[in-house]
Amino acid sequence: MILTSIEKMSEAIGYDIGNSNDEVQANLLNGFCKAISNSMQENDRSTQCCYIADKLNNTTLKVLDDIVEFIKLKNKDVK
Repeated sequence: MILTSIEKMSEAIGYDIGNSNDEVQANLLNGFCKAISNSMQENDRSTQCCYIADKLNNTTLKVLDDIVEFIKLKNKDVK
């Protein structure tokens, strides 16, 4: 498989964005999630999420768990 320059640099780009501000970080997640959502049917998306989760390290899992908890709080306030 031939990797594009973006694919080769994806971790470094993510690291740089991780050191950026909340708006840039949210834009990265919004764009990523929009592409995953728009490009796949629900079953395929679930499978892809499973593949992604399998490759995440413990640090990433912890941060994503933290984000999910804040999403739950935000959604609770909206209702």
